[in-house]
Amino acid sequence: MILSRRNRFVFVKTIKTASTSIELFLSRFAGPDDVITYLPPPDEAIRRETGGRGPQNCYNPSWKRNLLRLSGKSRHDAAHSIHHNISAAELRSRFPNEWETFLTFTIVRNPFDRAISKFFNDHKGEAIVRRQQSRHHTDAQINAYICALPDTDLTNWHLYADGDGILVKDVIRYESLADDLGKVLHKMGLEAAIELPRAKGSWRLDHRHYSEILDSRTRARIETAASRELQAFGYQWKSVGS
Repeated sequence: MILSRRNRFVFVKTIKTASTSIELFLSRFAGPDDVITYLPPPDEAIRRETGGRGPQNCYNPSWKRNLLRLSGKSRHDAAHSIHHNISAAELRSRFPNEWETFLTFTIVRNPFDRAISKFFNDHKGEAIVRRQQSRHHTDAQINAYICALPDTDLTNWHLYADGDGILVKDVIRYESLADDLGKVLHKMGLEAAIELPRAKGSWRLDHRHYSEILDSRTRARIETAASRELQAFGYQWKSVGS
């Protein structure tokens, strides 16, 4: 997540939508007073290499953290830290003035395709071995895993919406990422070549169309869990070639 006072925007991060790559890109434009949440070490290494600012202004001072720890609260308790997948509703509550006056935006992705990406991300520890052995997970393994996921892992709706209402002002689509991001940058008065660092995309070993992998049970499971997202953005099940 990035809240930029320098460029007056709030980027709400979602899961398995290229959000990390966008966050790495946007952190290049951040100033010292902006809020930037942490990323895993490999992504922070990419951020340093590409000239972006690292995590800042997302934790309370150490003395306050120590007081909270002594009172029995976790160091990472949401009451005194801002994590990278903080929801739009939480951000609106914590930064009401910025939320109302800044450009707020997020990114969405077809839930069927995103579910497969989620599977491979969660199994990334196996990816290196399977790549070396030229083996892939079976369709049955992928479907069983996805069907067992909780609803919040099959949709990002809860991160950028509140009930039936979308809270952000702009939405980038994964399927038209460069064009949509360019339009958002233009609104912020930032004219820059869009060169997104590649983060986490190498874990997916099977790049077939989702309709060739997901079975009818998994399709129904995703349609139920992501119903509001599907309706809001017009995502529909499509077979390969259609």
